[in-house]
Amino acid sequence: MKLNLFKIKLFKTKLLLLVITISFGGLLIASTGLFWLINSNFKSNLENNALTNLNILAYNLAPAISFSDKDGAEETLQVLAMLKHASHASVYIMEQQQPILLAFYNRSESHLPPDNILTFSEAKLTDNVMQLTVPIWVDNEIRGYIYQYSIFQELSRFQRQTIIIVSITMLACLALSILLSIKFQKILLRPLIKLIGYTETISKNKDYSFRLKGIGNDEFSLLSLSFNKMLEEIERRHEKQKNIENEIRELNLSLEDNVHQRTQELATSNEDLRLALSIVEQSQQQLVENEKMASLGSLVAGVAHEINTPLGIGVTSNSLLSELIAELDSKFTDNKISQSYLRNFIDKSKESTDICSFNLTRAAELINGFKQIAVDQSSDIEREVNIAKYINEIITSLKPKLKRSKHIINVECDKELTITFKAGFFAQVITNLVMNSILHAFENTECGEIKIIVTHNDKYVQIIYQDNGIGMEENALKKLFEPFYTTKRLQGGSGLGAHLVYNIITQGLKGTVTATSKINDGLAYHINFPKNSA
Repeated sequence: MKLNLFKIKLFKTKLLLLVITISFGGLLIASTGLFWLINSNFKSNLENNALTNLNILAYNLAPAISFSDKDGAEETLQVLAMLKHASHASVYIMEQQQPILLAFYNRSESHLPPDNILTFSEAKLTDNVMQLTVPIWVDNEIRGYIYQYSIFQELSRFQRQTIIIVSITMLACLALSILLSIKFQKILLRPLIKLIGYTETISKNKDYSFRLKGIGNDEFSLLSLSFNKMLEEIERRHEKQKNIENEIRELNLSLEDNVHQRTQELATSNEDLRLALSIVEQSQQQLVENEKMASLGSLVAGVAHEINTPLGIGVTSNSLLSELIAELDSKFTDNKISQSYLRNFIDKSKESTDICSFNLTRAAELINGFKQIAVDQSSDIEREVNIAKYINEIITSLKPKLKRSKHIINVECDKELTITFKAGFFAQVITNLVMNSILHAFENTECGEIKIIVTHNDKYVQIIYQDNGIGMEENALKKLFEPFYTTKRLQGGSGLGAHLVYNIITQGLKGTVTATSKINDGLAYHINFPKNSA
């Protein structure tokens, strides 16, 4: 079970455990460091002694190595029998820069030397086993090596003895610290016990005018002073609380009337707010309808302007044909019709008829296209539409606006792209985007360019509408689709163009629209809607 110091109720027990913990921790750290230091020194001594003995043995093996004397080497190795730790030794002679085993020594059990004895050119002591290799020098040249495998039994005994001594010392010191802490516990806690008695008396009698006298001449005296200040503050707040409670009792008497009155005022305010909200919604809807009617007004102007040219040519051709017929009638009356004149009359009549027929047909096509766009913009009926052709018809309806300037509209679209959707919504989107570019983007530009790029896949139609106008700042771009936001408030802008585009695309066409722009780098709309909006 884990002991939680903060769950122990008695402070003296906490103090005792704290002293024991600190003492034990300090003794443990000191003992661990002492054991490590003693053990390291002992190991270092063992390694140094073994290295010294092995260097002496290597010196004595030099003659045997010089003459490749195996027997002499084995006889020299017998001196290891006097060393208790020496378990195995091997002597190697260098031939063609490779160590070749010449002689070896085993105490009792067989030990195979490692494949690469040079790995142990520095002593490696692991647990109580040490392996070491030293060179054998002959005439200032390494002619061989001696490898030694040692087992230091005394290291284990030394470590056990050291642990026992350190543990006994640590326990003795810990016991002494416990006795001393118990001895001084009562002396340290006497002022605290006295303070606890005072607080119990104050809590029982509710007498906050009581003040503590000096307790001791240490930190507890400062504590008593702080406690007296706390009693003064509690007494002051107690009196204040009584006054506040009396005021609350008086306020509660009239609270019900105040609540009833405020409730009626709130209900009246809510009704006024509902009425104001209804008026705002109606005004917003009316502005949206006005925006649609403005688009239809532009369409009517386009109809009048575009049809005027073919009808004028048709009227001129018809007048010429009337003059030719009148002249023919006069010559027929005077019996002056020649064959050449009759041929000339037929040729000119045919030419006038062809011109009149072509222009009347063109006028009929324009009327039909404008009629379809007008029907589309005033209804939300779905029909099959060729997108490229429809965009050109919409642009044609806007030519009265475009012919006042040199602005250019380039359309890139698959001529075979045909989908069934609410064409009126699409016409309103293109119309509003073009009018926004003319009004805002090309304000100080004589020859602006608009690109309408249409792509599609199996499910969606993607449209990039981009102009090269003045662009928008980042703050203005964030408010682009908000209703009634416009930079042309004093120049006839309603602030509903982009908002209407956003609503039509997201609600009418079930698509999405985003805008990107930089100052003097134009504005681009990225529109995406499904081919089947159902």
